[in-house]
Amino acid sequence: MLTRWATLLRRLLALALTSGVLLAGESRAAHSQVQVNGQPEAVHIEARDVPLQQVLDALQAKFNLRYRANDTLETRKTGTFSGPLQRVAARILDGYDFVMKITPQGIDLLVLRQRDDRSVVAETPASAMPIRSPAPVMTAAQANRYERGQSR
Repeated sequence: MLTRWATLLRRLLALALTSGVLLAGESRAAHSQVQVNGQPEAVHIEARDVPLQQVLDALQAKFNLRYRANDTLETRKTGTFSGPLQRVAARILDGYDFVMKITPQGIDLLVLRQRDDRSVVAETPASAMPIRSPAPVMTAAQANRYERGQSR
């Protein structure tokens, strides 16, 4: 009798865990979506917590946009993007290094990698740079002598 209750309890626990996982998956699916509307000259995209790859797939399905990627495109996107297709694609790829080729047949994208903001080169502040005096202005006669090697 105890084994029967233990088996029943295990099954109920397994059912509860499975139901919880399924509900969590459905909840995420219900909240994440991408909608693409318009024409290539006036695209309107509404993305809500979707991977970049899914947004590009939707653009590829609706318009003549082809893409290839060397990196996984798992960055999640949320927002509304409107405008010409090439500008919208560039805004969606913010944070990535990419190459875009626009032809009469469509747009080809090569997504290279996600930019690493930590690799920005630090610039030398202007106050640390040596101050140079401007070169003196030459007259035309001085410039002619300089070119002939007759400068003083």
